[in-house]
Amino acid sequence: MYRELIAELSKENRFVKIQPPCSETEIKNVEKETGYEFPSELKNLLRELNGDKWLLLSAKEIVENAKLNRQIKEENEEFAKDLDKLIFFATNGCGDYYCYNTEIDDNVIYIWEHEEFRLKPIAASITELITRYYQDEI
Repeated sequence: MYRELIAELSKENRFVKIQPPCSETEIKNVEKETGYEFPSELKNLLRELNGDKWLLLSAKEIVENAKLNRQIKEENEEFAKDLDKLIFFATNGCGDYYCYNTEIDDNVIYIWEHEEFRLKPIAASITELITRYYQDEI
């Protein structure tokens, strides 16, 4: 589903490179390393592809961002007070990330705007995020 959607929407973008999927073991390890159980939607995405080298991050990049977020919070608690509660799984390439907020029990996807350190709801699902992103709506 996601693989086909990205392939269709990004066919004019030579930089998109859909990666092979994650195994169930890899997904469990990534959840363990980040400290969060992923929403089923994100797990399903990783079961189909491990990033696309453009919008969607790989499992390794998700872990790296989680570790970096914790480090930033430790270094500046007030500035980054909720940063470690976010699961970054996609990026717009301009320093902003698309994420889930682990403190909110829903599947809403937010954009974390790095210049203002704020969250804004952006999509109700990964499918909507991918579609809107590739149609230049976000």
